[in-house]
Amino acid sequence: MIGRAGFSSKCWRVLRWAGLAAAAPALWACTSRTLEAPNITPTATLTTNFTQKINNEIDILFMVDNSSSMTEMQSKLYDQLPVFMNKLTGLQNPPSLHVAVVSSDMGAPGDSTTAIMCTPAGNQGQFQSMPRGNCAASTITAGDTFISSDTSSKNFTDPIATVFQCIALLGDKGCGFENQLASIDRALGGDGQQPSTNAGFLRPEAYLGIVILTNEDDCSAPANTPLYSLAGGQQNVANQYGPIANYRCNQFGHLCTEPGGAVEAPPLQPPGNAMMTGTTKTLDMTNCMSNDTGSGLLTPVSKFISDIKALKPNDADNQILVAAISAPPMPYTVAWLPQSGGQNTQAGEVWPVIEHSCGAKGGDDVNPSPMTVNTTDGSFGDPGVRIAQFVNAFPNSVLASICDASYASSMTAIATKLGQLITPPCITGKIQTDSQNQPMCSVVEHLTDMQGNKKDIPLQNCNENGNAAPCWTLTAGGTNCAGSQMMVNDPPGTNTSSENSTVNCSICLPLPAGSTPQPGC
Repeated sequence: MIGRAGFSSKCWRVLRWAGLAAAAPALWACTSRTLEAPNITPTATLTTNFTQKINNEIDILFMVDNSSSMTEMQSKLYDQLPVFMNKLTGLQNPPSLHVAVVSSDMGAPGDSTTAIMCTPAGNQGQFQSMPRGNCAASTITAGDTFISSDTSSKNFTDPIATVFQCIALLGDKGCGFENQLASIDRALGGDGQQPSTNAGFLRPEAYLGIVILTNEDDCSAPANTPLYSLAGGQQNVANQYGPIANYRCNQFGHLCTEPGGAVEAPPLQPPGNAMMTGTTKTLDMTNCMSNDTGSGLLTPVSKFISDIKALKPNDADNQILVAAISAPPMPYTVAWLPQSGGQNTQAGEVWPVIEHSCGAKGGDDVNPSPMTVNTTDGSFGDPGVRIAQFVNAFPNSVLASICDASYASSMTAIATKLGQLITPPCITGKIQTDSQNQPMCSVVEHLTDMQGNKKDIPLQNCNENGNAAPCWTLTAGGTNCAGSQMMVNDPPGTNTSSENSTVNCSICLPLPAGSTPQPGC
């Protein structure tokens, strides 16, 4: 286990395979007593050279939908934030955390009609750190915009779970055209326009966790989009973009399979194959995905994926976790309801809405439906097609339902996944031992202190130096590890801004039948 035992939690890092290489004088040795390469027989063993990044730093960004329908769902999140934070801080070696909160409101630049629903600019991805709700003070250092638990820069005095709760309830006054993905991209600087107030949140060696809470799909669009305005038309279905409502995000953001098999955008008018459900026409669509083609008006999900992965260019798949508590992308049903609030509408005119994929049917933030929500606490959600596509693009991911009665299990699952990022990985294969039956490995720590000074320190085997820190030891693999794990002990008070180690071990190879095993194998 590459980790820390009872000393500085700052000194966890991740073990990454850098490749296999034969032992050579240029490499650090595979013995704790010298820095000479172990004497091994190439046909019997090989030296596995892998670089571990000892890293317990996790930067976590929460994107909280603050549109008008989110009150109940934010409240459920609020209740479980202590569960989430206590799970992380209760790890055997707690991580060094940066935690920030951002809204879904990126504004909706358009004409005067949209101004009554959204401001033109919104929050532009700026971290939200002011106390809200019944919280009078966050206790975060004045001028700071995110929580830092790092021992060298801790910036709050109340318990971290309480501080998190204080800044996480963003309210319900945000824009009804949610830009969840654009807000995340801007907040982290993936689009090259990170707000200056967010500086210092992302640490180069830290893992990145992104957690999304939203009950509608992403509607992020380029700055020059006509999607949020009348665009020369009127508020009715005669407008080429339809009435100003969330359905525009579906019509110009998704591609789905219709009952006849054609792949189309959700239609503005009821097609011939729409079904009658009571007095309402409906159309069930399947296999929906983001419309990242030229006919779509939203920013391609693929751009947000590439922007976020570029933040960790060396190993994005292992350094980033993305989770969402959102609505499932299916079922996906369009319903046409009698118009409301239109201009020069015709008798009997109907407008399209997306029925909720969990909760009630019909309505949205811009044009709510009078239909009753069928969840006990009022939660509901629309198909999160683009949200799910974004989350599923990351190997480390969690998708949970916004309509769950409690978010305890989903927040626990997310915290557990984040904790696993800093769990030391497994060293597989039989490690050759020396004449004293000690594993033939060497560990060299490469330290960088707060002043940027670099130093390499060869570590001894704890079994051979009386467990005097710094030293290393191998233990039997834990859960899901059929090999060995290495534990590195640092002296009390070790506090570095970055640290990594080079570990070399001689791994025994299978031999032909009848061959004599190499000593130690």
